[in-house]
Amino acid sequence: MNIANQNNRKFAFDEPYPKDFNTAWFLLGCLTGFSQKTIRGLVKDAHTDEVIPFASITFTNTSIGAITDSAGRFSFSINDWPSDTLLITYVGYEAFYLTIDHNKDEFDVTIPMERATGEVVIVKSKIDKGLWLWKKVVEHKPENNRYKFNNFSYELYNKLEVDLKNFNSLQKITRFKPLRPINELINQNVDSSEGIKILPAYLTEAISNYYYQKKPLKRREEIIAANTNGIKNESMVKFLGGMDQVINVYNNFINVFNKEFVSPASDNGDFYYKYTVADTQYIAGERYYHLLFRARRKGMNTFEGDCWIHFGSYAIQKMNLSLDKSADINFMEKFSYIQEFKRLADSNWFVSREKLVVDVAPVGNKTPGVIGRKTSTYRNVVVNDSSVVKKLELNKELEEIITLPDAQKKDPAYWEIARHEELSKTEKNIIKMMDTIINAPVYQKLTKQLEFVGTGYFNVGNVQFGSAYNWFSGNAWEGFRMRFDVGSNKHFNKKFLYHTYLAYGFNDKKLKGMGELFYLPKKIRVNTGLWLIKTTWILGSVIMEKFLLIIFFRLPFANPTFQ
Repeated sequence: MNIANQNNRKFAFDEPYPKDFNTAWFLLGCLTGFSQKTIRGLVKDAHTDEVIPFASITFTNTSIGAITDSAGRFSFSINDWPSDTLLITYVGYEAFYLTIDHNKDEFDVTIPMERATGEVVIVKSKIDKGLWLWKKVVEHKPENNRYKFNNFSYELYNKLEVDLKNFNSLQKITRFKPLRPINELINQNVDSSEGIKILPAYLTEAISNYYYQKKPLKRREEIIAANTNGIKNESMVKFLGGMDQVINVYNNFINVFNKEFVSPASDNGDFYYKYTVADTQYIAGERYYHLLFRARRKGMNTFEGDCWIHFGSYAIQKMNLSLDKSADINFMEKFSYIQEFKRLADSNWFVSREKLVVDVAPVGNKTPGVIGRKTSTYRNVVVNDSSVVKKLELNKELEEIITLPDAQKKDPAYWEIARHEELSKTEKNIIKMMDTIINAPVYQKLTKQLEFVGTGYFNVGNVQFGSAYNWFSGNAWEGFRMRFDVGSNKHFNKKFLYHTYLAYGFNDKKLKGMGELFYLPKKIRVNTGLWLIKTTWILGSVIMEKFLLIIFFRLPFANPTFQ
């Protein structure tokens, strides 16, 4: 802008500019010419999506830099870009180089850090601080392990995400004209930030109250809410619970898919691991050591990773464990586990958050595979309280999982308030995608067709027809045989079920049939019976062939149901 020329210009009503107007234009020009450059970022683990606190951020070949905060975030506001590359480093991870586009004034970036595969170089001192710190952790294990309490309870929130990777075969299938709407929806949700195509495909979540007692051992879980996004399955709901969620980093061994691995906090950990103190940081005024660990020798059942240790109590504040395919677990490419702890009001430490990420590829990392991510958070922790004992007195067995009747009927408004942490953008997109796909007519038609191909049955209203695999068959006595079945499905009645069929053999020239009627009372006791009447028709003459009395016993480990 030529400011000098502006002085000779007039307003439309021929009044001169105010005296200060030229100065304002000059300042505006200066501000435009020297606008600030801003970059904001989040540093996280490429495999687990967990944030990385205290990572080093520097502009290459300059002294300008910073570290990420406890939430893994950083930001710079500067007059000009000091260099064209931003270097992100953190002990135990490969360095990450981010190229800066000088034509842009503002960036929002996410930095995915890959764990280092080689030796980590640390300057050694005369005293082995890593070994000393490990000994302190082992020494204080009894007082920091949550299972020291006689009893405890908490509210547990579990979230399971399933992602598909290298899914080219799925994309080829969905290119067919009837499936193109699904293909378009899939393409909108594909994430390729990690170098491979990943489709976040499924998300479920559950909230439960969990109760534990040490002596005598009792456990109880009441699942109060479950959001399975279209899959109404009791097994899925129970899997989302915490009854089998017993990973404890203070144990000497940690079970991974039925294979035992030595915990870094094991009493004999110094035989299996090399420990190194990489850093010391202050978090909320408290001092923490950053401890790295790696296998002492190759071929041992050990993890690689790091942890943060609280100075004074020597409690683990956060533990990161990882395995790769060298762990020799069937089909597993990568395994990551994070366990975090927080102090309770009485200064005792208790687990607060867990995340498990498993990367499975049946035939190599370039073939279709699955990435499973399970996140768990803990709230309302109560320890050594009579209310826990009173709740466990309701148990008829040592371990019980109870799903409340309306657990799968919670609306979105309930979940907005009840879930422990807000869903990420990716997770929200999964729910939206699933809802769109499940309600799409083409998907509903496709699932019915696949169900028919797989089982031979198809439903019309509350009536079930099939199995189609019985329509045409043959044997030596009847020759070529045709059979047609009709029965009720789950929509017919909760107490009554029926099934009948007619069949005809072209060799013996006989028409046959059978009819069944089941009655299932609300409460089944040992002396409750169900009548099953079976008749056979031969050439139109009705002959009663069998008359059976079936008694169902209610066993303590199973409830009889009909699918």
